[in-house]
Amino acid sequence: MTSLARDAVAGANVAEAVPGFEILLMHRGEVVFNQSFGYWASGQSTHIDSATKTLSGAAIMALTDQRPGFSLDSRLSQYLPQFTDAKAEITIRDAFAHTSGLGYTSYAITDPDLTLQESASQLAAEPIYFPPGTAFVYGGVSMQAAGAAAEVASGMSWNQWFQQRIAAPLGLEVTEYAKTTESNPWIGGGAVSTAPEFARFMEMLRSGGAMDGQQVLSASAVQAMFTRQTALDVDVRYTPLGASADYGVGVWLDERDAQGNLIGAMAAGARGFTSWIDFDDEMVGVFATEYTPFDNIQALQYAIRAAAAAVLDAPLVQVGDANLDGRVDGADYTALADHLYTLNPGIAGGDFNQDGLANGADYTLWADAFFPLPGGALAVPEPGALSLAGMAVGTLLIARRALQRGGVSGGISSSKTGRSRRAGSS
Repeated sequence: MTSLARDAVAGANVAEAVPGFEILLMHRGEVVFNQSFGYWASGQSTHIDSATKTLSGAAIMALTDQRPGFSLDSRLSQYLPQFTDAKAEITIRDAFAHTSGLGYTSYAITDPDLTLQESASQLAAEPIYFPPGTAFVYGGVSMQAAGAAAEVASGMSWNQWFQQRIAAPLGLEVTEYAKTTESNPWIGGGAVSTAPEFARFMEMLRSGGAMDGQQVLSASAVQAMFTRQTALDVDVRYTPLGASADYGVGVWLDERDAQGNLIGAMAAGARGFTSWIDFDDEMVGVFATEYTPFDNIQALQYAIRAAAAAVLDAPLVQVGDANLDGRVDGADYTALADHLYTLNPGIAGGDFNQDGLANGADYTLWADAFFPLPGGALAVPEPGALSLAGMAVGTLLIARRALQRGGVSGGISSSKTGRSRRAGSS
């Protein structure tokens, strides 16, 4: 993973070099990898662009939890009477699944001189291009209108509602709608966040709405977010993700198994900020940047997802077991000593942390296993699995050992066959 990231900074495996970014991985709610590369500081605040849609989808679903009269089938016109004629039939579901019939974009959604209610009034006067629910056009106009409806339904400003129902329960201190003005938050693209905070948000969704013993969203609300809200035969007129219209409530449903079961979901922004959930491996990931188009790093983030999953899924051997005989002993120390300061000797040559060099850090790992602390054997994926993944993931492995000491199982069984991913950009 580290080698993939460094290659991206140098311009390898991507069409254009990525000047700076951060990668964060969580497994079962624990951070197992967090590193910044290039011109980027860990935990740096960044514009997340269309990944905002997932935050907004969660805020909408919180409203369905808290206001019984408000649902995905509520019409905008119930709260915004200026939506008339064909626009009167637009539902919250249509608005958050890009099937409203409203346009792709409008100056009204980012006009700093408007309130959110005034923004919605201007959108109500703009054309509708197809009957609601009949076609998919990715954009942000309909979400802006839905945000205005949510203000009416909640009796609060959008920012107040988001802070009360999403940000505060999750302890999000940086994440907010800051790109335009407080009076006219850009519902579909105006938030800022950090890799740690967005990962925490996505982990809440992965966990069925729960975080730190409290239920931020109901399980049914989260299930709705990860349920396709577009018809299978919907007319796809514009999508930035290949030919896909597989979309939930503010989130891409970007990976399914051979049976059609959802195994991966993604929030993605135009300038590269990307976060994903790998359901079968119980992982959340964030690729934080604002320096590159999403389509430049789309293949890279899928490679990172695959590499992390490969590490978790691989057969386990003990750290320090260079000859793979099932025990850590003097023979393994000899292998390390024979290859001390040798480049790329592999695990068989004592490079137990897979950083490309057999050195003192590897001796520490060997000694740690030879004189183990209470908590059982320490383990990493076998060398062949790492080579198949195409990279060394030393930091992830060390963090995984720490989790195992605390009694958290590192062996996850999941099938990677029959995965279906979407191609394109966002």
